[in-house]
Amino acid sequence: MTRVGMAALRQRLVQFSSALAANAWLQGWVEKGIYTGPLKVACFPGLQCYSCPSSIASCPLGSLQSLLASPGISLGSIGSTEPLTVLAILGSILFVGFLAGRFACSHLCPFGLLQDLLYMIPAPRLRLPPGLRNARFAVLAVFAVSLPLLLRPGPGMPGDPWFCKAVCPAGTVTGGWPFALWDSGGTLETGFLFAWKSAVAVLVILWSVTTSRPFCRTLCPLGAAWGLAGRVSLFRMTVDRSCIRCGKCREVCPVDIEIWKDPSSSTCIRCGRCVPACPVAAVKNGLAK
Repeated sequence: MTRVGMAALRQRLVQFSSALAANAWLQGWVEKGIYTGPLKVACFPGLQCYSCPSSIASCPLGSLQSLLASPGISLGSIGSTEPLTVLAILGSILFVGFLAGRFACSHLCPFGLLQDLLYMIPAPRLRLPPGLRNARFAVLAVFAVSLPLLLRPGPGMPGDPWFCKAVCPAGTVTGGWPFALWDSGGTLETGFLFAWKSAVAVLVILWSVTTSRPFCRTLCPLGAAWGLAGRVSLFRMTVDRSCIRCGKCREVCPVDIEIWKDPSSSTCIRCGRCVPACPVAAVKNGLAK
């Protein structure tokens, strides 16, 4: 096995181990319920839906939206616990990014693993149009922050976690669809919004078969936040002057970037495959100097 193959294998082992650790409550699939134990107060560094039957942790993005949508935040009550909790969750999200950029995207996020597995299916390969890459920042600003914070049915009333409610395919696949099947239309609301989210999830799944990690690169607000923090992270990518720009690193890159042009790219998921792919050992990943 080549060095690049070994790096990919190590990454895959970490991905599977992380997914199993985050979904350790397997009886949830038998009991058709959600784990609500003490571990659920912790946020898992990835899109790990709170409503997934086997999930033992919460999604940091979902937790942030829920708090932004709370009445206390909308009223701007100084000294209440909500703003402090928002800062704590926001800090935990940014800590991951400031530590190692989007490392969690490539090694810890279960939905990243799902996209990688889907891309292994034999199919025509399509490259992502460069103009779509910045869409994730708009999703972060609008669906994950602005709408939960500002869109209210009335003064002093709670809002909604709009990214979770209208976009997130991870929540649809691992939470929405299982409970919709178990419920059989009894009590679960499966109207227009559920149909819309299902359509988004199906499109992302089909897109992931032909394009490597399209959701990570175009729609994920969590990755957008980590990518911005990753520009000044403690651990980051570097490219020496010995780089010959042969393109070998781009050939193995799951997000199709030219690392020599921007080693601190907010799109880079820090998978590390480009390091052994470089024929002159110019690409490195380590402590910032």
